[in-house]
Amino acid sequence: MKNDVLNSHKLGYKFYFQDGDNQIACFGHIMSGKEKVYVNDELVSEKRSFGFKSHHDFSYQGNTYAVKFEMQNILTGKLECSFYKAGKLVKRSTQTSLTDNPKQVALVTLGCFIGGAISGYAVVTFIEPFLGK
Repeated sequence: MKNDVLNSHKLGYKFYFQDGDNQIACFGHIMSGKEKVYVNDELVSEKRSFGFKSHHDFSYQGNTYAVKFEMQNILTGKLECSFYKAGKLVKRSTQTSLTDNPKQVALVTLGCFIGGAISGYAVVTFIEPFLGK
């Protein structure tokens, strides 16, 4: 693509597929669930999804296409994106927001839990003098 529209998108999964001269770029935002599908920098499908699976059907230059997102592992953030043309699978790609290493996932989860506990304690300690006993 001459002007890659996905460069402006942050915090998400980016998948690229090729169909002849057409490049299909797919984006899924990690936090908001917003998904966008572009063909040659032209937005062809957009929706918000909070489930484990989502599906985008669209037509471009007389061809029918589909893009399917499926969350494989919520702990590691492993997302699979499949690209179909005329109902047939063209290519499947997978990305993870974390590593597949279980020890590293456990450390990140533990770190988030400890950080949340410290933040919660600090907020309660700060607010308690204002509320009284």
